[in-house]
Amino acid sequence: MSLFTSDIRPTEITTVVVLISLLFLLTPLPGLWFSTGSAWYLPYLIWFGISLCPVSMNRWQCEHG
Repeated sequence: MSLFTSDIRPTEITTVVVLISLLFLLTPLPGLWFSTGSAWYLPYLIWFGISLCPVSMNRWQCEHG
């Protein structure tokens, strides 16, 4: 029996993505990407990376699950 059943997997992916998002958005890291010397598109890249987390985690779980 697989450790990741279809009922548990979406909940786990959501939890991990929320925790990663909180890490990037609530720690002192936003001060780095809102500083005057940073590129204007850096917040968009960070949101793009956060958006790609569930996709990559789902692929990884499908391959190893």
